[in-house]
Amino acid sequence: MRLPPGIEVHDDWFSPEMLERLIQATGWMPMYFLNRASRFDTHTLDIHWYYPVAVTDESLFGRVEDQLDVLEAPLDVLREAWEVVAGKIGGDLGLYECSVSANTFGTEGNPHYDFRNRAVAPAHLTVLIYCNQQWDITWAGETLIFDEQGEISGGIMPKPGRVAILRGDPHHVGRSVSRICPSDRRVLVLKLWDETLLQTLIARAGIKPPAAPSVSGTAA
Repeated sequence: MRLPPGIEVHDDWFSPEMLERLIQATGWMPMYFLNRASRFDTHTLDIHWYYPVAVTDESLFGRVEDQLDVLEAPLDVLREAWEVVAGKIGGDLGLYECSVSANTFGTEGNPHYDFRNRAVAPAHLTVLIYCNQQWDITWAGETLIFDEQGEISGGIMPKPGRVAILRGDPHHVGRSVSRICPSDRRVLVLKLWDETLLQTLIARAGIKPPAAPSVSGTAA
């Protein structure tokens, strides 16, 4: 498999038992039909199926590990998956989103970046964990990576249990499944920061954290 710099693929990070739990947990999640037009400034039909597991309104400074810590069985495997990923990648990582996405026939996906502020993009990591029981090449659903000229620089098949790491927030898209695909394409999505590099880039760009909400009260 030939991939551009910053893109990694791993097929052996989860035991068969853990992968089965992960597939079962994500497979039974209810999905919401989400229009991404306002978030990603795209067209009005940029829609996909989505379930927010752990999210924050402050993607740059907020973190969601504590939300994963309270997940109970069978969803506790999502926390375990994050722990495996964080341990394999190493370093000081900050998770700001954990979600499950689903592509069905006709939900085409739209090429996008995961974070708008490109000044901090080098510190960004997107981790995709493909969670279908099986996959066939005729079912499509590939993750495509684009270069600066809009050419395809890499493609990743959604093989069960495969982990794809996208460093530096490249232009990418999750494609629709084909008409003959018997299921949706489910992916556990982790969005995170290399905290050390992020702090350097934040300082360089002069980005300030949001002001803490004021607390008013009457002294006793």
